[in-house]
Amino acid sequence: MGSRILNVSGNLEKLALKLKNKAELFLVGGYVRNGLLGFYETDVDLASELTPDELKSYLKHTDFKVKDKSKKLGTVTIEIEGEVYEHTTFRKETYDGSGKHTPEKIEFVKDIREDAKRRDFTCNAIYYSLTKKQYVDVYSGKYDIIRRQIKCIETPEHVFINDGVRILRMIRQAAELNFDIEKETYLYAKKMVYRLKDVSGQRKFSELKLMLEADKKYTHSKSYAYLRAMDMFNDLRIFPTFYVPCDKVKYTMLRKVRTEDRFIALLIDIINTVDPDCVEYYLQDLLGSRGLCVGAKNAEYYCKIVCGYFDALNRRSNKEYFFKYYDNFNVIRDYLKYTNTKLYEKYNFFYRYLLNQKIPVRIKDLNIDGNDIKKVIPKINEKSIGIILKKLLDSVFENEIENEKSVLLKEVKRLGNYNNY
Repeated sequence: MGSRILNVSGNLEKLALKLKNKAELFLVGGYVRNGLLGFYETDVDLASELTPDELKSYLKHTDFKVKDKSKKLGTVTIEIEGEVYEHTTFRKETYDGSGKHTPEKIEFVKDIREDAKRRDFTCNAIYYSLTKKQYVDVYSGKYDIIRRQIKCIETPEHVFINDGVRILRMIRQAAELNFDIEKETYLYAKKMVYRLKDVSGQRKFSELKLMLEADKKYTHSKSYAYLRAMDMFNDLRIFPTFYVPCDKVKYTMLRKVRTEDRFIALLIDIINTVDPDCVEYYLQDLLGSRGLCVGAKNAEYYCKIVCGYFDALNRRSNKEYFFKYYDNFNVIRDYLKYTNTKLYEKYNFFYRYLLNQKIPVRIKDLNIDGNDIKKVIPKINEKSIGIILKKLLDSVFENEIENEKSVLLKEVKRLGNYNNY
């Protein structure tokens, strides 16, 4: 392993030769780690003492296109013929002690060892010279790769004290690579979980989603990788830092799902564990700006699916249920079938009946809209239009009137005369 020459593209070798007289160019991070393991399914990260401005200057008038990604962090992307590399200048980082992911101060340096000190785990801190075909392994990362273990550089306290996200990365990478976690590293992570409270909900959500797909990261990843990650989540008592008021979640749905969205399965397990008074209210809080910050559109979607699942278990009437969840039932049923086969069959039968018979269950299924109602009742307000449309939908669904425009308009006129809109 120590003398293995990494596989690199011709374009990458061409880039290294072009910069050879300016600075030595190194591969670093996952590409080196995975290459030593015998596969290359990851992004290409580069590092050198060259600053972004120097890179742009040296590669001007070449086929390599350089674009700034983060001037503060000294990161650029380099593109050529569909290949994309990310280059970061050797740097030294200073944090403000809050546990946030972003360093307070960045200083560009020329010493590769100084750059290595800012990295997280030994297996990710190995540099490979593209010109010399040699490794710079400051923290004996190759030894830990042979042992298939995640171990902090320097000390675990040094790694975790300034960046709580690294605890999540530790779990995710151990699961994706099927590595163990070195004992002291794991114990310190457990001790310093509180650092995650300073990390943004959005960042936590991003890492959590990656963990739930850990079995799909590499062809070498194990099928149970995501469950292993979530078991560590429980053991490290991470859930309270994710706005979930319990130390451990019982993974019932998560252990059953196959191809479905595992985050939805996890939300179902969280609800079953926490048992909130109101599922919808709790989810809005968990997924919203005070929680995981999944975004308004995603939050609405997840709430619909999870609430639809629990409303089915509570045996909500067919009409009420499908008026609310018709558009989402094709997803909801994938989770319902794991829990209650009879309820799944009942609701799925009715869903298919509505689908095949083309029975309206949504306002947009009616053959008239608000503009048609305004022609019959010119001075009607928007709120009253909504009330009439809901009454029409209910009547059509109950087969009291036909979903024909002339019939519906006649009913609108009757409702208008009766209610004096």
